[in-house]
Amino acid sequence: MIDSVHISDSTIYGSAWSTPPMRALFAEQNKIKGWLEIMSVLAAVQAEFGLIPVEAARQIEACHAHIEIDEAFLREAGEGFAKTNHSLLGIINVLKSRLEPQGGEWVCYGVTVQDITDTQTMRTLVRVREHFIEQVCAIERTLSDLAVRHRDTPMCGRTHGQPGLPITFGFKAACWLDELDRHRRRLVELGPRLCVGQLAGGVGSLSSLGPASLALQQAFLQRLGLQSPTISWTSSRDRLAEWLNTLALITATGDRIGQEIVQLQRPEIGELSEGFTEGAVGSITMPQKRNPEISEHLGTLSRVVRHHAAHMAENLVHSHERDGRSWKGEWAIIPDATLAAGKALDLLKTLLIELEVHEQRMLANIDASRGLIYSERVMLALAKKIGKQSAHRAVYEIAMRAYEHGMHLRQALHKDQSITGLLPAAEIDALFDLGSCTGHCAEMVERVIASIDLSGQSS
Repeated sequence: MIDSVHISDSTIYGSAWSTPPMRALFAEQNKIKGWLEIMSVLAAVQAEFGLIPVEAARQIEACHAHIEIDEAFLREAGEGFAKTNHSLLGIINVLKSRLEPQGGEWVCYGVTVQDITDTQTMRTLVRVREHFIEQVCAIERTLSDLAVRHRDTPMCGRTHGQPGLPITFGFKAACWLDELDRHRRRLVELGPRLCVGQLAGGVGSLSSLGPASLALQQAFLQRLGLQSPTISWTSSRDRLAEWLNTLALITATGDRIGQEIVQLQRPEIGELSEGFTEGAVGSITMPQKRNPEISEHLGTLSRVVRHHAAHMAENLVHSHERDGRSWKGEWAIIPDATLAAGKALDLLKTLLIELEVHEQRMLANIDASRGLIYSERVMLALAKKIGKQSAHRAVYEIAMRAYEHGMHLRQALHKDQSITGLLPAAEIDALFDLGSCTGHCAEMVERVIASIDLSGQSS
């Protein structure tokens, strides 16, 4: 048994960093199996175009159909890489040793490492993209339910960590939903740019594949379910940078939602909390702890993805037609970032499905502001009498006195003759009606819900 090195491969901790479907897509055996399939398809197409013997192609296809990527294969390939220091030659030599002689002579005729690896990367990411769209759609449905259910549930809107004005929790959930829906659209729009394979040869000119190279390229990639590029892209890595930037945006939204729950789950606020699973332990020294583990881990995963997106931005700068410094970094960062993003989406879905909303604490925290949360409303009413700047100054002075003496703002206003001379008592009292203080939150919730259309989610 080979010890795991990367944490996503850990027997104990791997489930926190990836999901089984994502891990299977990027597993070494499956990746190499994909490379061999590409070599097999390439041989078949090359034989059809008269570039290699038909019998050689038949042998390569037959070998691919039955070959096992077992420990012996991996060990030999690893020894071959160590000896040659070439990314693919070790694997080609292992394959050759398992092929009949003619087939072994014609493996990977006229192509280079990037033709095989870039094509497999794009085939994998096409599948991942479809899965991620499904995941985002599921999260959107949960957020839609939350936004509608809490369309009119009042809570403190906060700026700089302090209570500002009343909003509704449905408004907050709809903000998350609207942002996430833009990410879904980004994933959909990315499809045509991502579903492009590679067959370029040594410097991208396709000189090694004969006069019908472009037709051969199209037939080869079409058979693998990919589009042909308009031009070779061995040194143009913007497609992959866009993929990682999109993942960075998606996971940052998950991080933002998680951070909000971390803050609002604090006992002194207590407005939201993660669903609690019986037997979960927050601390081995403080038995009472119910930590927002999922919310925090969303932040950890998002940081991993953002770091890799920045690395990929560095890889956009290539020298000439191929640059190993830039290209080979993708082998490490694309799987890692994609695995982390997949886990983040899985966790975010669970978090929102099980989210607990404490409406009474939301009301209690509004009341705990002792009316100061209505200050803007008072200022705007007073501004009609004396102008905005003067009204701001007057309400500021009263609010500061209320802070200092622990007094409710309404009481402070009723005691101030300069205010009561301008605003009747009944009008002052009406300014503290919570039901009319959340602005157009409910209407904006409805607008977001109306804008969401998941029917063409993967078009």
